[in-house]
Amino acid sequence: MSIDFSHYIHKVQQDLHRIPEPAFKEFKTAAYIEKELKSMGYTVQSGIAGTGVIGTYKGERDRPCIGVRADMDCITHEEDGRVFYHHSCGHDAHSSIALGIAKLLSEQKEKMKGSVKFIFQPAEEIMQGAKAMVHEGVLEDVDSLIGFHLRTATECPTGSMSPALMHSAGTILTGKIQGRTAHGGRPHLGVNVIDVFGTLINSINAIRPNPQTGTTIKFTSLSAGGGSYNVIPGSGSFALDVRSRDNKELHRVLERIARIIHHTGSMYDATITYKVEGRVPAPRYSEELIQEAKVAIESVLGEGKAISPILTPGGEDFHYYTDLTNIEAVFLGIGANVSPGLHDPSMTFEKNSLVEAANVISHLVNQLHNKE
Repeated sequence: MSIDFSHYIHKVQQDLHRIPEPAFKEFKTAAYIEKELKSMGYTVQSGIAGTGVIGTYKGERDRPCIGVRADMDCITHEEDGRVFYHHSCGHDAHSSIALGIAKLLSEQKEKMKGSVKFIFQPAEEIMQGAKAMVHEGVLEDVDSLIGFHLRTATECPTGSMSPALMHSAGTILTGKIQGRTAHGGRPHLGVNVIDVFGTLINSINAIRPNPQTGTTIKFTSLSAGGGSYNVIPGSGSFALDVRSRDNKELHRVLERIARIIHHTGSMYDATITYKVEGRVPAPRYSEELIQEAKVAIESVLGEGKAISPILTPGGEDFHYYTDLTNIEAVFLGIGANVSPGLHDPSMTFEKNSLVEAANVISHLVNQLHNKE
């Protein structure tokens, strides 16, 4: 790897890190990426799904067309009543890696056997960007899709990569309980939502998911009362976080939760309404692409540097690409010593990992182009 290339990818990351923008508002980020892609000679489309950017180059043949996807949005944090934006999930790094890959491939365009399509996607953090890009038809001419994400040292040692990052499917469910307010001295006249909560929590926590699917169910928010202490609270709200590595098991658990909510409301003569605020599917990867990714990692980083697939309870909206289409895909984990962790506003990572990842993935693109 050249010093010039390392300097380029590090500068891009620093530039993008200075302009963090939340979901569907990545205007400066998109403009920066568009300018860089055009300077490399790519055919560029902007304003896709609002702020998405596409960079395409057709090589010796139109197909196969290999897609490389990167996310652009940042995290919205709140501390001491102050809201601020920060790239604490590494999306500035992911876009930098993708631009690094684009730069490497642009320097060998005359040798490219197939085509490449860079997909810079908005709104990953709110799990809406990939769906929006699919609806815009960005995968219609793509044969294989590659994604990637920075990882902690405990998941993937620095200098190594995983050919498959196995996320969980996940759902956020929010609900409201309407009981009946009453005087604390006349509880028989009310419907106490705290009592309803007690049964709801115990019943939902009694669900026994298949342990082999890594399924978890957690109440993450409860609210009731808050006024005078001698008043029976008649309304409340709650939220649930449900995750699983298996889409079918997630669906089964959500059906159980729905039945419990219905029966609990009937038992207490309370009205419980709820809705699914967001859902992200589990991965569906191509085993062939996983093996190709392993070969690329070890070809560039060395033997033994491709670690086993990583299991993580986190979610990733990349998986809507395979959930909503028949695209073959793979999603790599990048050993980058992320510390203290993703989504922490003080998050840092090993900058040289971006250079390594760009070299590996550009090698993978060429490898897939040259397959017989």
